[in-house]
Amino acid sequence: MGFILDHLSYTYQPGTAYEVHAIDDISLKIDDGEFIGLIGHTGSGKSTLVQHLNGLLKATSGTIYYNGQDIYDKDYSLHDLRMEVGMVFQYPENQLFEETVMKDVMFGPKNQGLDEKEATLRTYDALRKVHFPEDSFDQSPFALSGGEQRRAAIAGVLAMKPNTLILDEPTAGLDPQGRDELFALLRELHDNSGITVIIVSHSMEDVAEYVGRILVMNDGHVAFDGTPHEVFSHGKELSELSLSVPAVTTFTEHLIGHGFFHDDNIKPAVTVEEAEGRILAELGRRS
Repeated sequence: MGFILDHLSYTYQPGTAYEVHAIDDISLKIDDGEFIGLIGHTGSGKSTLVQHLNGLLKATSGTIYYNGQDIYDKDYSLHDLRMEVGMVFQYPENQLFEETVMKDVMFGPKNQGLDEKEATLRTYDALRKVHFPEDSFDQSPFALSGGEQRRAAIAGVLAMKPNTLILDEPTAGLDPQGRDELFALLRELHDNSGITVIIVSHSMEDVAEYVGRILVMNDGHVAFDGTPHEVFSHGKELSELSLSVPAVTTFTEHLIGHGFFHDDNIKPAVTVEEAEGRILAELGRRS
């Protein structure tokens, strides 16, 4: 069933001179199995929003329904919610604390009450899902590279078998190759397991190729909600929000504007693969 956010608002330090309306009257639905990119400039409210989804923050007003249940009901278990809705924060080293990667990833399953054998099996399974090198399973998590720490942190959440995986700026600090590898990994996890994946980012480029739905946040509101093609068709409005469409979209818009394509109804591409296919098809038509 997923999430239903019903007129959700959150205010930091209400009633003080530092009062900030971080999210303001947001209503939306997130279905099971979606792959969502949550985009916005710094301070737009995107990180605040996702911290409500597993109960880390409680709304000032409004409510959240998860699988049909009000998570603010006095009898609702936030512990159970956090087992089903896993969060990976921007700096994964803040989530790593054990002596070895194995022990760190095993912490969550053990906290769920699983015995040693089942916790170990889940740990191996999670580490293999993120393609973590087996010869580093017993290494200290603090001796890992940034990319490996991120994989270990993700594995620690996956080992608890969540239905939803939320990642806040998961590619921060990674080089372009590391970003591509991590996004490809997340798409593989989504496609193979069917879990809901929500990625928080400030970069359109990072999510354009992978997600099926984009939510654009601005000043605590959802400014745009749609497929990448639908969202990126608002290039001018996005620019006014200090966001840019992917470079390949701008490039294909330029080609369209100069009459490169014979089809007047063709839309700008949002991925390099899509642009390549259209350009090759056009060149083939001309030959």
